[in-house]
Amino acid sequence: MPKGILSTSMMLVPHERLIIEDVFGVEVTDRYGCEEVSLIASECERHEGMHLNVEHLYIEFIKDDGSPARPGEMGRIIVTDLMNKAMPIIRYQVEDMGVPSDKKCSCGRGLPLMERIVGRTADFLIRRDGSRVAGISLIENTLTKIPGISQMQIIQEALGKFVINIVRGSNYTDATRQALIKYLYDLFGDHIQIDLIPTNVINPEASGKYRFTICRLDIPLH
Repeated sequence: MPKGILSTSMMLVPHERLIIEDVFGVEVTDRYGCEEVSLIASECERHEGMHLNVEHLYIEFIKDDGSPARPGEMGRIIVTDLMNKAMPIIRYQVEDMGVPSDKKCSCGRGLPLMERIVGRTADFLIRRDGSRVAGISLIENTLTKIPGISQMQIIQEALGKFVINIVRGSNYTDATRQALIKYLYDLFGDHIQIDLIPTNVINPEASGKYRFTICRLDIPLH
């Protein structure tokens, strides 16, 4: 029996955490980082947020208008490496979105916290008014809440056109299809075009990572 489990690389979806902890009988400790600067943030044994690695990095959360994100607001994660003397990395845009926190962890370590990772900037889908929807929230509200979906990927081909690759579960029914379409209509408007494409499997990217959502719109994220 393991003493603990570390998750990294892919975003840890809440229902996946529950399944892992139920199967192995131990808590999952989630970590976040990248190849260029290594560890950026990590949970501790209290699981009250992700401690930012400010001993090695200067970490910023920047909104689309260029201003700093306040606690509870989503912002682009930008890091400056304080340890790499051979090749300085200054204000590097990781291309991930996160939410800073002003809370203090009860563990007493004193490091600032990040509330959560929201996802890759390229994985946000766009409404007609220009507002963005985080891909991970779409998955949490469909794949994990609508019965009959084993795996799903949402691709936005145009502003009002969506392709849904879906692996059907054994309990997939027409009610599953209708619930999924209604959710997307409520979120993006009932004028959108939705193509549901059944498939046996949704393969990961060449990087080995699985993308829940893909936006193919050429819209700058500032």
